[in-house]
Amino acid sequence: MRSRYFPKFTSEGGSTLAEVCIAIVVMTIVVISGFQFVSVGRERLAVEKYYRLALMEAASRLESARKYSYDALSDSLSETNTSITLGNITAKRTTIVSSIDDNFDGTGASDADTNPTDYKKIRVTVSWPPDHSVSLENYQSEYYYEISY
Repeated sequence: MRSRYFPKFTSEGGSTLAEVCIAIVVMTIVVISGFQFVSVGRERLAVEKYYRLALMEAASRLESARKYSYDALSDSLSETNTSITLGNITAKRTTIVSSIDDNFDGTGASDADTNPTDYKKIRVTVSWPPDHSVSLENYQSEYYYEISY
């Protein structure tokens, strides 16, 4: 006599080879996607880390421009491909100071003016391998307040 608590299983249910293969393919796709997500995330975090460090370096260089007088900016601040360190990589910093004439003030190179440069544009670019860069610009006029250090 059979117990009603332990019925006889007459069903021959189970997993077929096709179901197992589909499950393996789905799991493989999930695992590969997970690894790809993690590796791309780590790469993006590293790039953002160097981006923030380069941004701080460029901002620091622009801030140091405030200690120079207007006439000494071009001679004291300009540099080309100076090696700096961003974390554990070597980067290049370039500072370009260019004179700009404002057309709207009526005093410039095309006018009868002894001062053709109304203000100077300071551009700091920090670049690091393979092909990343950050640039900041600042405009400084002859009539700015000096900071005493």
